[in-house]
Amino acid sequence: MRWTHNNFILQPLEAEENAGLMYTHVVYHFYLSNMFNSHFTMVRPSEIVAFLLLVTLVGTSLAANILYPVESESREVRTLHGLWNFKISPPSNQLIGFDEKWYTMRFEILGDYWKMPVPSSYNDVSTNSTIRDYVGWSWYQYEFYVPKRWTDDQLNVFLRFGSVHFKSIVWLNGKLCVDHEGGHLPFIGNATDFLKYDEPNLIVVAVNNTLRPDTIPQGYTTYPNNTYKYPKDYSIYSHEFDYFDYSGINRAVHLYTTPKVYVCDITVLTSFGNNLEGIVDYKVDICGNNVSECNITLLDANRNTVVESNTCSGQLIIPNVIPWWPIMSGKKHIAYLYTFQVKTNNEKSDYYRLRIGVRTLQWTSKELLLNNEPIYLRGFGKHEDSIIRGRGYDDALSARDYYLIKWLGANSFRTSHYPYAEETLQQADAEGILVIVESAACNLRIFGPDVMKFHKGVMTENVNRDKNHPSVIMWSLANEPHNNLNSSVSYFRELYKHVRNIDPSRPITFVNSQQIQNAKAIEYMDILTLNRYSSWYSDSGHLELIQYQIYNEFEAFTKKYKKPILFTEYGAGAIAGLHSLPETMWSEDYHVTLLQEHFKTFDSLIANGVPILGEMIWNFADFKTPQEYIRPGLCVKGLFTRERQPKMAAYVVKERFHTFISNTAWQKRSLSCG
Repeated sequence: MRWTHNNFILQPLEAEENAGLMYTHVVYHFYLSNMFNSHFTMVRPSEIVAFLLLVTLVGTSLAANILYPVESESREVRTLHGLWNFKISPPSNQLIGFDEKWYTMRFEILGDYWKMPVPSSYNDVSTNSTIRDYVGWSWYQYEFYVPKRWTDDQLNVFLRFGSVHFKSIVWLNGKLCVDHEGGHLPFIGNATDFLKYDEPNLIVVAVNNTLRPDTIPQGYTTYPNNTYKYPKDYSIYSHEFDYFDYSGINRAVHLYTTPKVYVCDITVLTSFGNNLEGIVDYKVDICGNNVSECNITLLDANRNTVVESNTCSGQLIIPNVIPWWPIMSGKKHIAYLYTFQVKTNNEKSDYYRLRIGVRTLQWTSKELLLNNEPIYLRGFGKHEDSIIRGRGYDDALSARDYYLIKWLGANSFRTSHYPYAEETLQQADAEGILVIVESAACNLRIFGPDVMKFHKGVMTENVNRDKNHPSVIMWSLANEPHNNLNSSVSYFRELYKHVRNIDPSRPITFVNSQQIQNAKAIEYMDILTLNRYSSWYSDSGHLELIQYQIYNEFEAFTKKYKKPILFTEYGAGAIAGLHSLPETMWSEDYHVTLLQEHFKTFDSLIANGVPILGEMIWNFADFKTPQEYIRPGLCVKGLFTRERQPKMAAYVVKERFHTFISNTAWQKRSLSCG
C-alpha cells in the first residue's frame, strides 16, 4: 500500500462473494479476528447527570461553535450563496492549484473556469461529462463585501459550511482559515482576523471528493496492471455504495457574527416528573471569556415565558407541560416546540434561541417507547437527491418532500446513507416526523484502527450537531457493513460505547443485511434491523415466498437475540408507467403486489406478538446511481419518481399508513391486501 496525492492506493486481491449485498464494485480480502462477549446497555435516569458532567468536563472541545447560525439581537447572519467561480485540477497534475497558489488569485486572471451554483453539487449542473464524473481536487472562489460596522463593534465573524464533500481547505484573502475532512457535516472557521472591510474579500475552497479505505464511507483506487487492456499507470476509482457520490459545496455557506463573549454550544435532555411536569436538564457553553452566568428563559409556542433560570447549567421545571408528539399520534398537540432562550450575563450580551421539544425515549426487549407509549415506525429510507442540484440542499424540494410524507401518512424516515441537512431535521421537529440519523458508513468492509478513528470523529460531530432535535430517535452507525467478518465485532462494540458515552438518551443500531448465521455484531446494538429483498434480489419473481421467508426470519432474529426488530429496507424497482398483467418485475403492478405481500406479513407478525418496531420501504423517491448495466441511471425503487410524482405504489402505501389509529402497531380495521 502507498500514498499518492492524497489517494490511498490498494492493489486488489482475489475477489470474494459479496455476502448477498446489492453492490457490484471491486471487492478485497481483509482478515482480522477478535471476538468479544455480549452486552446490552439500557438508559437509566441517573445517566443524565453523568452525561451533563461529561459535557461539562469536555465541553467545547466536542462541539464548539457548531450551533446552527441564527439571527438575534446580538447576531447577524449572511449567506454566501450564488454563482461561484469553479475550476478542476487536471487529472495528470492534481497539485497544480497548490503549486500555483490558486488560493491567492482571482480565477478571471487564470482563465478556464466555470460558474457553479452554491449550494449544489457540481456534477449535473454543466453539460461536461468530465465535471460530472470528476474525482480529485476542484476549486471554488467567490468575492464578497462585509460592513465596516462589524469591526467597529468588535464582533467575532465566523465562516460556516453546512457540508462540503469530501475534504475541504478554505482560504480567506490568501490565508488559511479552516480545513475539514468528511462530507455531510458542518465545520466552522474564525474569519475575524482575515476579513477586509474596505475592499472585496476573496474566499477560495479546495475540495477533494476522493474516498479512501480509511475514510467514512470507503473508496478505493486501484491499478489494473494489465497493459493489454489499459494504458500504463491507468487507475480505477471505485466505491461500494449504490448511490451517485455527488460532490462539492452541497449545503449553506454562512457568515455570522457574535459578540466576543458568546454562546457556542447548548445541550438539553428532557424528561417528565412524577406529576407529569416537564423537566429540561441543560448545559450552555460560553466561549471567549470566563463568563459563567446566563439568563435562561423558556418560552411557549405563543412566546409567553414559562420558566426562567440564571445559571448556565441546571434544570428547568415546566408545569402543565405539552409533550412533543409525532404526527398521527392521536394527540391534541403535535410537534409542540418550546423556545430555549439564552442571554449571556455580561456587558455585551449574546442572545441565542433554540427550539426544543419535551419528550422521552426508552427501549426494551420488545418495544420502543416515546413518552412511555409504544412507537411503530411507518416510513422509508430517503436520499438527498434531485435533478441538476444533486445533493445540494433546496428549501422548495424539502418542503415538497414533507408534504408528500404527510400525504402518505408516514411518521418516519431514515437518513440513508449519511446525515441530512440541518434544515431537514428542523422541519422534522416542526412537522412531527421521526428520524433515524445514519452515518455515512455505507457498506464498510475494513474495520481497522484508522477507520475507527475516523468513524468516531464523524459520530462525535454528528451527535453534537443533532443531539437537541426531538425528532431524532435513533443513531444508525452504518448501513449494511460486512458484519459477517470477525473484525466487525470488536469494531462495533467499541463504536457503540463511544456513541453511548456522548448520548445516553437514544437507542443505537446499525442496519444489518447479513443472514442470521453470519450477523456477528448486531447483537451488541440496542435494536435489531434487517434489510431484505425477497422476490427481488433473491428468488426473483417469486412473490409467493415473501410471507413465508420474512415471517420466519423475523421470528428467528427476535427469538435468538431477545430484542425488537425494525425492517429498515424492502421493496422493488418499478419503471413509472410500465404495466404488466399478470405482474412481472420492473412493472408498477409487480411493485404493488410485492408491497401488499409484505403488508400481510407485518400484520401476521403484529398479531402473533413478534416484536417488530416498524416497516420502512426502500425508497421514498427514485435517485441517481453510478453508471452500471443493472440500472438505467437511477434506482427506481421509489414510491415517487425523481420529480416527486406518485407511482401506483404510493397510493397503496397511503391506504395502509392511514389505517393506523396512532403511532402504535394497531390499525383501525383489518386490511384486505389481496
